Amino acid sequence: PFPIQLPERCIKLFSYENDVILDPFLGSGTTLIPCMKNNRKCIGVEFDKEYCQIAQKRLNGIIEEKNQTKLA
Repeated sequence: PFPIQLPERCIKLFSYENDVILDPFLGSGTTLIPCMKNNRKCIGVEFDKEYCQIAQKRLNGIIEEKNQTKLA
């Protein structure tokens, strides 16, 4: 695991809004979280089902946060 700030800096520096970011080693989804928060499209690849479930829970939390802020 690594801090979210690390991929977030790279994503902001090397991509634009609506670009597609590929994470071939998804793990717990740490790279996809800043993608979603910074309006990037994202694709993650992971073979381990447990890590997929962890990432899915984390990303669902981000989606819920974004939906709540839009409605408020």
